[in-house]
Amino acid sequence: MGATGRRYLQAQLPSIKQQYQPDFIFANAENATNGFGLTKAIAEELYAFGIQGFSLGNHTWDQKSFWGEIDSIPYVCRPANLPPACPGRTHLVFNWNGESIAIINLLGRACINMSLDCPFRTAQHLVESLKSQGIHNILIDFHAETTSEKCAMGWFGSTLGVCAVMGTHTHIQTADERILNNQTAFICDLGMCGAANSILGAKKDPIIDKFINGKPCRYEAADGPAKINGALICIDCTTHKALSIERIALMEPC
Repeated sequence: MGATGRRYLQAQLPSIKQQYQPDFIFANAENATNGFGLTKAIAEELYAFGIQGFSLGNHTWDQKSFWGEIDSIPYVCRPANLPPACPGRTHLVFNWNGESIAIINLLGRACINMSLDCPFRTAQHLVESLKSQGIHNILIDFHAETTSEKCAMGWFGSTLGVCAVMGTHTHIQTADERILNNQTAFICDLGMCGAANSILGAKKDPIIDKFINGKPCRYEAADGPAKINGALICIDCTTHKALSIERIALMEPC
């Protein structure tokens, strides 16, 4: 979420890698550019930190230049259920130690006013297509507003045999991490990397004024002490099942 989140993420990633020894690091980057979308330059900046892949969400096209940039960035995917004429990859596939790992990005439809195909049918189509190609280690970033829709996607994903369904969008890390159907790691929302003394990573005062007085405001990414939210997911690449999910939460002194 803006420069504050990027700064703290860059500072903390080396110690996170040392502690958890991850094979892959994925991030949702749809708020990386001052809270609104992504640019190629910032995608390259984040990639240089050591993050292998990026998903997006409802702010995918907030930066006008990104419509023409996204196809040139091989490690970024946009929501697969956006209109098919949109540029960009609907999923990413990475190879590691003889195994293929895929990440699918989807947008929820509840309380999100966009033209979208059904995320559940899109998930089923993509998962079946990937499995037909021999790719069975599949993770879904479900960028959605409501916990009910996210829970539904979690259980649905477990019937499809995906390894993980991770909710994003609300910027508040939830405490409901678990393994569904002995198959799928799930969490309603991973949280955010952004300013800690903020409202969802944005400056507080304009938003408070909007709630009290109805005054329109533009959200701006806040600065100051930051926090990092995420999760560590362990997958058995033989059975293609999640073994564990652990929340990660770090915060700078306030």
